[in-house]
Amino acid sequence: ASGSQVPCVLGVSNEFLVLLDLQAKEVVFNCFCGDVVGWSAEGQALKVFHGRGD
Repeated sequence: ASGSQVPCVLGVSNEFLVLLDLQAKEVVFNCFCGDVVGWSAEGQALKVFHGRGD
């Protein structure tokens, strides 16, 4: 699966991971921190792998 690249700000709390598009003033992506299974940095991009494994 492929996704699109959008300039975002990453927010992380005890419970949630969110990606915010500050220009559009909206949440582009969110999930529970417990659903994050990994990530990889590629230059200035960040790939987030998530899912419950159901």
